[in-house]
Parts: sequence; C-alpha cells; structure tokens
Amino acid sequence: MPKKEKVAISGSAAFDIIASTKETLDDIFTNAINGKKGDARISISFLVNKKVSFGGTALNIAYNMKLTNGDPLPISCVGRDFISRNYKEHLENFGIDLSGLVVNDGEDTAEAYIVTGRKGDQMSIFHTGALDDTCNIKIREIVKNKNVEMGIISPNPTNTMLRHSNEFQKLNIPFVADPGQMINNFKLEELNEFISRASMLIVNDYEGMLVENKLQKKLKNIIDPVIITRGEHGCSVYKNDKHVDVPAVKISKLVDPTGAGDAFRGGLLSGLSKINQKLEDLTLQELKTACQMGAVCGGYAVEYEGTQNHVFSTEEFKARYEKNYGKIDEQLLL
Repeated sequence: MPKKEKVAISGSAAFDIIASTKETLDDIFTNAINGKKGDARISISFLVNKKVSFGGTALNIAYNMKLTNGDPLPISCVGRDFISRNYKEHLENFGIDLSGLVVNDGEDTAEAYIVTGRKGDQMSIFHTGALDDTCNIKIREIVKNKNVEMGIISPNPTNTMLRHSNEFQKLNIPFVADPGQMINNFKLEELNEFISRASMLIVNDYEGMLVENKLQKKLKNIIDPVIITRGEHGCSVYKNDKHVDVPAVKISKLVDPTGAGDAFRGGLLSGLSKINQKLEDLTLQELKTACQMGAVCGGYAVEYEGTQNHVFSTEEFKARYEKNYGKIDEQLLL
C-alpha cells in the first residue's frame, strides 16, 4: 500500500466569522418578506453570537489531512494580517507545510461570514480579499520537487479554479474537482471544462443537482467516479454504474456544522493518498473506505465550534472508525 508524499490542495484561505442565532433563517426571511409594504426594500435585523476562527477550504482540508497523518500542501493566497492574527503560527504549530501559501501584502486575508440558524440552516457572505491574487500562483513552481501525486481544487475565484485545473492537467497530477458554492459563478462551458479535466467529482446533493441542471447531463455521464455528500445522511459513491452508500458516523452532539464538508474531504484525501497510486485506478471498495475516513473526520468537526478546533488522536480516530464501520487497515492510520 503506497503512501504519497504530498497532496496539493488548491482552495481558499480565510478567517471565519461564525455567528449563530436562536431563530431559523427561514423564519427571518419569511417575516421580512411578509412585513414588506408595497415597493419597500427588505430590511433584515436579528441578534447573533459570533466567534472568529481560522478557516478557508484549502486550510480546513489541510488541517484534517494532518490530523489523519496525511501530508497536505495547501495552495492559496493570504493577506498582510496572516501573521498578526496568528494564523501562520497556528498552522506551523500543527506542522503543516506552508510553502504553497503566497502573501499578498496589499490585501487582508479573505473573510467568510457564516450565520447558522437554530436548525443548522446556514447563510454565507464572502469577502475575497487576498484571494483575488490566487490566479497568479504558479502551481508548477510550488509543487516542484514536492513529489505531489494527487490534488484537489476547491472553491476559489472561478478564474483561479480553471487556471489551476489546467496546470494540474499539464503536470499530470490527477485531481478531485470540488466546485462547491462556485457552481453558479461558472459559465456553462467553464464548468464543463473544469470537471472534464478532473479524475473525480465531489459535491453535496444540492450541488450535484446544480451541476446536472447547468450541464443538462446526469452526473454519471459527466465524470466517473462521483462522490455525493448528504450531511447527516452520509454520502454515496458512484463508479462504473455501481454505487455504495456510506452512513454518517454517530456523534455525541451537534455543535456547529460549519466545516464538516472540508473535514470530510481532508479525511477522504488522506485515505485516498495511502490506498492507491492513481485516482483513476481506485475500486469502489477503496473509495468507500476513504469516504468512511472522511465521515469520521466530519463527525469530529461538527462536535466543536469552528472549522479547526477539533482534535483527536490516532487511537481515538481508529476507535470511532471501527465502532461505526468495522476494522480498518492500520497502514491507513500511519
């Protein structure tokens, strides 16, 4: 069972301003719309509790890969506040390779404003900040001599995602396409181009529907394999006209769903990087095992506030995995 040296993670680096309200977002918006008189503009106001934490798709995924003894190489742009707000120190203390992060001294690090309602419903607003400079990153220079054999391209400005997908393809680095919330920002031909360069697609069930509607094709006719995450209902893996469902792990309590998807991807990539040398050669059973590792990471993430505040030992991870899914190969934990 070969172990890869690095997994390149193209995505965002950001601070998460995570707010919660005792109301549901449905009620907030419904009441605002119903209370509108004539042509008056909608005015929305509600109380929240908030916390600022470290986030961004690339760094959240890298954090969870490191927790599962993977070897991530996050690739993104950070701002002039990356050091002063202690994000760099946090990642260095965790042992993550930061050589793929480019500092834009003319901007602040991106910020995501995430509001979670009483039922786990969410609303997000994003300030791109330094991420606007990500399209200038040269993937070839970053991965040089790094033994990168696999990658993922997660949400970022669409021009960055397209450029990085082209660079990964030219470097013969197979990657997972993770378009996420940027699906609606892609033009039809751009989305098709982005996914067609990938070796695998990962979306949640709503995002999968958006991709199918935009490209007017079923996911199985767009790319193979496909992983569809379904929140508390686990995920489904589709390959060669076959599929397998992976249930979510049992958790002690739901504290914050923010970052669960990134945590899943971190565990998934850590598993994939240790199971097989090539994404395209993975069997359905191997994909299932990697998804189960992702699900365990996601389960830990939702039990804590923020996206990089959960921790677990290798022994704790193994125990939770085997409690939910049965025996795990010890090599996947090294």
